[in-house]
Amino acid sequence: MTASIPDTIVVDFEGDHPHDWPKRRKWLVMCALAIPLFLMPLSSTITTPAVTAISAEFHVDTTITGPLALSLFLLMYCLGPVLLGPLSEMFGRVPVLQTGNLFYLAFNIAAGFSKTEIQLLIFRLFSGIGGSASLAVGASTIADLFRKEERGLPVALVSMGPVLGSCIGPIVGGFITDYTSWRWTFYATSIAAGGSLILCLIMSRETYPPVLLSRKKRWYMKNSESKKEASEIICKSPFEDDQEDLADRYRRTLFRSLYFLGTQPIAQVLACYYGYLYGIIYLLLSNFSDLWTDQYRMKLSTGTLNYIAPCVGYLAGAIICAFLTDIVYCRQIARNGGEKRPEFRLPMMVPASLLVPIGLFWYGWSAEYKTHWIVPDIGIALPLMGATIVFQCVTAYLLDTFPLHAASANGTVYILRGLTGFGFPCSVRRCIQLWATDGEIACWR
Repeated sequence: MTASIPDTIVVDFEGDHPHDWPKRRKWLVMCALAIPLFLMPLSSTITTPAVTAISAEFHVDTTITGPLALSLFLLMYCLGPVLLGPLSEMFGRVPVLQTGNLFYLAFNIAAGFSKTEIQLLIFRLFSGIGGSASLAVGASTIADLFRKEERGLPVALVSMGPVLGSCIGPIVGGFITDYTSWRWTFYATSIAAGGSLILCLIMSRETYPPVLLSRKKRWYMKNSESKKEASEIICKSPFEDDQEDLADRYRRTLFRSLYFLGTQPIAQVLACYYGYLYGIIYLLLSNFSDLWTDQYRMKLSTGTLNYIAPCVGYLAGAIICAFLTDIVYCRQIARNGGEKRPEFRLPMMVPASLLVPIGLFWYGWSAEYKTHWIVPDIGIALPLMGATIVFQCVTAYLLDTFPLHAASANGTVYILRGLTGFGFPCSVRRCIQLWATDGEIACWR
């Protein structure tokens, strides 16, 4: 008796790939993602002007607890994608994003009700994990939705939200601390996070192709049961591996970021440079308000308005990338006979990297000699503009190099930037004591 051979049906996209979605639908998804991408970094730096008030209430040292309240959140915000990025490649972008947002909201509210220093630090740690969900799926969602030659503006949008949020956070925190209580820095961000969660529920759509095809496969199997026995049909998607069980899948996806970091030299180099610049940026931002209150004798809320300068630097870098990245990329393709290479995303990094040391010296020495306030403001804007361009070039390069595993590839960057973003601000007070303002900046150069 001859056994019947089951029918094999390959389930694939038929004009419904996310690349083929209408522009309006794509940008609705991007806007839903941009809101938490802006809000979470704002939440990380909003406590910077409140360090003195927090330390006074809990009777702790400002040189330790204050930086830790910023750095612990930032550490988990950057390391969270190492876990959440691969999970988004297993279960989809939307479940990870929504679960993370809810997790952040719960622990951020709890931080506002903290009764001890330890409670505050623990709640900040866990809220950072939840807040990292938008970072984990941000760059990879661009790879899901946009073709390579269309990614300049989306990458600029995704990169601009975090950097703007980290600059605007101290401004908001300064006014809140001056006129209410430091606890309202957590209450205010929690209210905004609740609104963001509702908007994401309405506007977000799943974009990861393997998950979409898996859903399509399940739909086909369900609707085919009346026509044939399920045992006579085998449905597959192009992304499935017959030899891989669930345990292997977990192991492969969860450790992919570490695998990239340990085996891919270009990922190692870019991650180290990205992390170095990221640590410098948070080193500057964590100490920036002290410059105006201690040396320029400004009121806290007035001094934090100088954070507009790094915002301008960030915006300038993002706008430059938004308009020039795709132009440079297309010209490089034309020069190479139509061949597309990820390396064509990197030329703008060269001039951008020069802005960082120039701006650091400018800022450090102008602050030491207490020049007019506009001079150090210009100085701090330059490295932030250069760093923004570098960040966007690195993100675009990794998207093009690892399109299917973009979340895990960007996780390699997040590992090092989390460590430097955590370590640099924790050491800033000691640096000031040892080297003063100009020495601190020159040291990290």
